[in-house]
Amino acid sequence: MLGDLIAQLDRPDVTAGVLATLNPAVSESIAHRAADLSMSPAEFVTGAVREFIESAGDDLWFQLLTQIRKAEDPGLVAVQTILRWVVTEQ
Repeated sequence: MLGDLIAQLDRPDVTAGVLATLNPAVSESIAHRAADLSMSPAEFVTGAVREFIESAGDDLWFQLLTQIRKAEDPGLVAVQTILRWVVTEQ
């Protein structure tokens, strides 16, 4: 589930596994953003997901729930969706 995955995102091997499931352009963007902030990808991903959980409005939660509703691995799909949003936000 989402909680289990989030609890492990600070582990570089878990983060690398999640990033490997994303479009390479998204993964590269995350790596560049992390480097720009002098963070590891695991730190950046953990922070981005936690920020979403703490501050996302109802509309974003509804969109996320719609994405994961029928997913085989809802936790992974949730994290993938959040990270795609992070790199595409204006």
